[in-house]
Amino acid sequence: MIATKKILEMICSACQGVGHNKNNKMCPVKKMMANVSDALPAPKAPKKTKRELELERLSQPDLYTSDILRRRFRRLKEEHDDLCQIKASTGLPIRHQNPPEDITENIAKFVIQNYDGDSSCKWAKSVGLNGDLCSDKYPIDAPPEVKSFSSVGPLTFGPDKKFSVVYFVDIRNLFEHDNLVVWKANLTSESPEWKGIKMTKDQTFDDQCKQGRRPHLGWSLLYPQISENCVKIYDGTFEGIFTPAPAPATTTTTDDYTEQDQSTVSQ
Repeated sequence: MIATKKILEMICSACQGVGHNKNNKMCPVKKMMANVSDALPAPKAPKKTKRELELERLSQPDLYTSDILRRRFRRLKEEHDDLCQIKASTGLPIRHQNPPEDITENIAKFVIQNYDGDSSCKWAKSVGLNGDLCSDKYPIDAPPEVKSFSSVGPLTFGPDKKFSVVYFVDIRNLFEHDNLVVWKANLTSESPEWKGIKMTKDQTFDDQCKQGRRPHLGWSLLYPQISENCVKIYDGTFEGIFTPAPAPATTTTTDDYTEQDQSTVSQ
């Protein structure tokens, strides 16, 4: 009886009513707050910036594995050899198709990983990014560019393409002699040496880009103009691109000899 009386005399701190406290379901204020909270939408997580999304994608695994590249190249090689037989037996003037970009770009990727010291290099399309390749070493908005050529025909470049380095994949002897060469040009799309490449007698690379044109130039004319900034990072077989480059040989100097070595030499 005494306990019941105390409850009836209890003053609610929420609504100042009697007979209940603020945690009781009978409290009108509590009921009102419950109804409001049910009506309000759940708070949304803050929207991620474009940069944050790109960094997340850059951290994703590259699903274009060495096994996939081997399978893709094997099928391409079979088609190339089959067309060679058709042309030899019929004389038909059928042109070989350019290799798909996924093959040439991933050839460059594995060469970069194993011969250029950049294990972070990935195929950009595999992780949902724009461009050919991506890497922790270069800005996402100016990724590594890959250009391949299988003939003496011209290489073409987008007038608005931004890049921090260019890799040239020479596959002219890949199908017949199992040899490919990869060159690294340490130039960006903003380098004066790159913008100043002579496309014609009167126009530079930059001139044609400003006109909205796609500059195109053969390797034989391009290489002499950028050779001082070019280095050959791979010259070997297709299968060799998957094997890490051997450690450079160390040369022994006179400082490396111990006293025992010197006494042996003197004998």
